[in-house]
Amino acid sequence: MRVLASALLIGAFLATQAHATSVTDPSGDFIPSYTGPKGADLDVVETEAQLTGTNLILQATMAGPIGTTAGGLYVWGVDRGAGATTANFGAINLPNIIFDSVVIIMPDGTGQVVLLNSATPQATPLAPGSITISGNTFQAVVPISMLPSAGFQPLSYTQNLWPRQGGVTSNDQIADFAPDSTMSPISAPEPASLGLLGLSGLWLLGRARSKHE
Repeated sequence: MRVLASALLIGAFLATQAHATSVTDPSGDFIPSYTGPKGADLDVVETEAQLTGTNLILQATMAGPIGTTAGGLYVWGVDRGAGATTANFGAINLPNIIFDSVVIIMPDGTGQVVLLNSATPQATPLAPGSITISGNTFQAVVPISMLPSAGFQPLSYTQNLWPRQGGVTSNDQIADFAPDSTMSPISAPEPASLGLLGLSGLWLLGRARSKHE
């Protein structure tokens, strides 16, 4: 029974890991057009996006404690399929960062989702408790229903995080991008990974049976 429980736990752990898309970003790489204070909490070190059930979980680690730079906030851009015709950062020579919606995360733990691919952008607050902040990391749990498809299936959405200082009205307020010049996918478990999970589970179950025969 112990081996069976271990097999189930290992399988659950590996399955969870298979959903994650992690991006590492060099420390201190503030973009040249940024004119604000270079606070460590506006310097992205790592991000991770994963689709877990009906929630998109966005997690980031900054170079310093979040909330130490006055006016700092975080914008997580998402392309649901209309980004190529909606918004990009070509004005600062980053045309491959495209998006049709954003998740805005504030250091006070509040946030909202804004859909941009319409004549009037639609903003919806995130539910209380959706954002958690601890030291230099934060996590936002966004129901995927708040990011309806604009052409892509949810597992084909792409994303990019950019910290800002002083609001969302000018590109020179953007401190960093992660990834630096493109969008990152939200991955699903690959068939090969699922096959390996099945083989691992069968191997462990086989060992459990042989010990009890």
